[in-house]
Amino acid sequence: MIVSELVPKQGICRLTVESPDDLWTLRRLLAPGDTVVTKSSRVLKREGDYSRPDKGERIKVTVALEVESIALDSSVARLRVRGRIVEASDESVTKAGSHSLLVSPGQELTIKKDAWRPGDTRLLEPSAASEQRFLLVAVDRREAGVGLLSGSHLTIVSTVESGASGKQGGSGKEVDMQPYFRKVLELLKATWREGDLTVVAGPGNTKLTVENLVRKDPDLRKKETLVEGFDLAGADGVRALVKFEGFRKVAKDSVLVEVQEAVDEAIRRISRGERRVAYTLPRVAEAGDAGAVEKCMVSDDVFAKNADEDALVVALNSIEDRGGKVFLVDSTLETGKQVSSLGGVVALLRYDVAGRPASIR
Repeated sequence: MIVSELVPKQGICRLTVESPDDLWTLRRLLAPGDTVVTKSSRVLKREGDYSRPDKGERIKVTVALEVESIALDSSVARLRVRGRIVEASDESVTKAGSHSLLVSPGQELTIKKDAWRPGDTRLLEPSAASEQRFLLVAVDRREAGVGLLSGSHLTIVSTVESGASGKQGGSGKEVDMQPYFRKVLELLKATWREGDLTVVAGPGNTKLTVENLVRKDPDLRKKETLVEGFDLAGADGVRALVKFEGFRKVAKDSVLVEVQEAVDEAIRRISRGERRVAYTLPRVAEAGDAGAVEKCMVSDDVFAKNADEDALVVALNSIEDRGGKVFLVDSTLETGKQVSSLGGVVALLRYDVAGRPASIR
């Protein structure tokens, strides 16, 4: 999330949403009564004897919406904000009734609050670890997968095929691999931003060629590394790379590795019958209210588990208000699947709550 302006005393924040994690932050930040200002589109109905009532011109407008309700959709790709329009850049936009805005990554908006809590400011001050991004390349002669790891969320940017089959092409002649390598490099450069670490891995020697190209690039070479001993390529290779021990050593201070280690520890405690663990929303919320939660992991498909969205927001805010840490986990990764299997929410506790196993109360 890019915060371009934050004036708590005036209750104003101007920001740009960058990732699904940011939508979760917004869901926790926004509350009924706040005002959200952003660009939107509205259908302007034409008036006339021959105009169809279901047709109209869609126009771009800037609107200020007084928030009544907020909800994430099931895929966590958009945030729906419903409320009443209090201002609009086009006079033709009606202010009657309720309206909704859909907020997605890449969108700019301004938030206005009557009262800005310390917890609100904390949500907008991510750690250096949470801002670290990794460009991942899993490559062999036939296929390359390029992914972007931001926080604990992995996005497959694209895959590139070389057209080669084994050592030779279908014509029996050696395939020219240079166009293939250029496409991989172009994908990386189009995704890269200052501070990103480029990680190259894969079977055979092809990864060495790609790493050499990365090393020669004036931007990408600033931060790059090669991971040895990894033998997968393509999109599946990118997904597997984030669990590979060689990558975990490279990313040892990242949010992803911290989350992976926390989930592994939670599963160990559950298997041993230890009491310093809680899972499912009601149990985690109870432990959070007691100030017992050290780390809480939430799968981004938690609402598919019929979790109460408002109750979840209250629980997560309560945990952080009491010094706990909250992480959103990508449900497409193995770690996220483990959290999903535990009801979508799992927490490591500082101590047993009320002297009873937190996981079975």
